[in-house]
Amino acid sequence: MTTNKGILLCWHAERAGLEVLERTLKALSNRRIKIAEVFYLVQGRKGDTFPSTLDGALLRVIEVPLEDPTHHVEIYSRVRKEILPRLHDLGHQLHINISPGTPAMHSVWLILHAGGSLPPDCRLWSSQYSKQTKRTRIDEVDFPITTYLSEIHEIEYQEPELAVYEPEARSASRRDSLERLARYSQVPGAPVLLLGERGTGKTRLVETFVAKLKQRSKVATVPCGSLDSELAESFLFGHLKGAFTGAGEKREGILKEADGGILFLDEVQDLPRPVQRKLVRVFQDRRHRYRPIGSDQEESADFEVICASNLPMQELRERLDPDLFDRLSQLVVSIPPLRECSEDLHEDWGRVWRELQISHQGPPNPPWSEEIKATLVRSSLPGNLRDLQRLALLIMAWCPSGDLSRIDDAVGEWSRQEDSLSSETIFLGSGTRFERLRWFRKQLAIWAKEQYGNWSAASEALDCDRKTLQNDASA
Repeated sequence: MTTNKGILLCWHAERAGLEVLERTLKALSNRRIKIAEVFYLVQGRKGDTFPSTLDGALLRVIEVPLEDPTHHVEIYSRVRKEILPRLHDLGHQLHINISPGTPAMHSVWLILHAGGSLPPDCRLWSSQYSKQTKRTRIDEVDFPITTYLSEIHEIEYQEPELAVYEPEARSASRRDSLERLARYSQVPGAPVLLLGERGTGKTRLVETFVAKLKQRSKVATVPCGSLDSELAESFLFGHLKGAFTGAGEKREGILKEADGGILFLDEVQDLPRPVQRKLVRVFQDRRHRYRPIGSDQEESADFEVICASNLPMQELRERLDPDLFDRLSQLVVSIPPLRECSEDLHEDWGRVWRELQISHQGPPNPPWSEEIKATLVRSSLPGNLRDLQRLALLIMAWCPSGDLSRIDDAVGEWSRQEDSLSSETIFLGSGTRFERLRWFRKQLAIWAKEQYGNWSAASEALDCDRKTLQNDASA
């Protein structure tokens, strides 16, 4: 008797055709797994025709054109871009037969599995047909591998509504940043400092990436800019009843609340100076010992320290107590702005759209067009993800029923607001003089290469060294 239903994903066997699929379906059925639907990946149709159903399973043929079916990178890129987005919210457990196809195709399934890109409950199978017995043997491929990518990808499946950065980013700057964050987050007891413009998602990164990698589910966030200078010490360390005027009862501080989790100091430069000095000792002590106001006994708390700031490093150094700065700036990760990650804009836009679609206002799928792409690429996006959120909300307002006939009104209104908010930033970047000059040199280098076709022609046109331009573009 069949006890499970599922979805099967596999490549079309070019030589054996549908026979491999049919034998696989029967072998799984013998294991009491009934396949309701098959995602059947075909390299190229070549005039082939396929039935709509096979052995009671709906057959969904997906063409995946490949120039070279033995090229790992091409297969991996195609599957990640065109197939993986279809694997969310399937409704049934996913099964993959890794055997059909080329050896490179087999390897890609294993690589995706090891990287956590497949749904957590996905099962991999290997099928072999015996000519002697005329039977197909199917064995489950079971080798658990845990990598930081698999840890992070798990968040996407557990909380698909969250706009979380894809760890395998397309842009080199974001990919490098997230890999650095993953490495640093796995150093126990070491504070990590995140630097980045407003709206780059630093808080979300702490709540998802860092919390997952440090295996700390609780994050106690301190918005340092909103702390009252007179009450900041009490807020952080807590106090006893009667410790000062107005202390009518005992209060546990945020350090106690962070016990067993992560203490996240957001915009750490805004901490009052007296509190900064007291935190130096707390952070230097492995047991994180501190004394609540009015108490003559020390308490301790077990937490990891993560800080964030929207200031460049030099300005942050000037705002923090020197000892505190030295303690917090040992492991630093710079989160690049969206304008430096144009290759990721499409996926960023889709994630922001899905997160905002709480009431299902507007089109169900994130609208995308060459006009939207060009509008976002032209903008400096000073608010980063918040700018994408504003565009999504405008489209939902102008197209509430999903009819996109007035999407131009939404995009136009967003562009006008963007022009008024960032007319200077478009040409000058943001931050200190050094940061703005670096940003301008980067934009100039990228523009020159696109304008003249290659680095040699660009360097000749600008009368500068080719390596200088390449270094500016990767800065």
